[in-house]
Amino acid sequence: MPSVILLAILVWCTGCSDQKKQLIFNSNSSNPTQTSDFNQQSKTLQIAVIPAQSSSEQLAKLQDLAAYLESVLPRKFDIQIQKDYDTAVELIVNEKVQIAYLSPLTYVKAKQLNPEIEPILAPITKLTGRPWHTSMIIANSAKIKSVEDLYNNRFGFVSKSSTTGFLIPSVELFQKLGINPEQAFKEVQFLGSHNQAIAALIAGKVDAIAIDQEAFLKAQVENKLDQKKYVKIWESSPLPTDPIVVSTKLEPRLINGIKKALLDAPEGIIAVSGVETAGYTIVDDMNYERIRQLQKKLDDNTLNQITIIKN
Repeated sequence: MPSVILLAILVWCTGCSDQKKQLIFNSNSSNPTQTSDFNQQSKTLQIAVIPAQSSSEQLAKLQDLAAYLESVLPRKFDIQIQKDYDTAVELIVNEKVQIAYLSPLTYVKAKQLNPEIEPILAPITKLTGRPWHTSMIIANSAKIKSVEDLYNNRFGFVSKSSTTGFLIPSVELFQKLGINPEQAFKEVQFLGSHNQAIAALIAGKVDAIAIDQEAFLKAQVENKLDQKKYVKIWESSPLPTDPIVVSTKLEPRLINGIKKALLDAPEGIIAVSGVETAGYTIVDDMNYERIRQLQKKLDDNTLNQITIIKN
């Protein structure tokens, strides 16, 4: 556990609040009566999960995580993969679930709609050994060898609520280069999950995709992506991994217990995303400030484009 905390401090030191070994909670975040009622309804903790892999594969892996949590905490855990990113946001915002696994962008959106949710942990991915990842554009090398070659080809995003599969390439690449995908590309598709985006690329339904580093490396390890046929033509700077988010109406000691259980989890316990982790690290709202700023840039650019069209 000390090594996980040390790694978290080293990685998150830029632009983040100090992380402390002890866990601190804001017990005044909600009305005591409301908090009590909320916890009485939460004998079984509901966890909403964004789709990352194919749902059947991901759900099967999540049972190991649920079993582990139930072995160390006096609660049952019901983990459900949602049909899309926005459904997971809706559930945590409307307090129909107490915990959610969100992308950085969907966390930022959810926080704007319900201030009484907080990120508590993010996984350290086993493939990279870091609590951050990157966005990548992967292309069929027979057609595309550089970003310039994307013009007049078919492109696949994950979802408009995906951080690595939409927000990051949209702002840090296309917006910076003055590229409007809807106008520059032959076709733009939103494919639902990172695994589905990879499957569409392999099936020839698109010529290039935006996905996260973790999904790309996993596909290579599993020999799904031939390294000679599919090439990386762009990669972003590092950004924080997907947070586990909780309602602050849960009892502080229960939130503390969830944190401790995951921080102490044996290496290899499946993360909420369904991918193996090398542990977890503590995060807070400030870790996702960069995502908030990028969202603003994307929204401002979209508004400018609408204004130009109207004029």
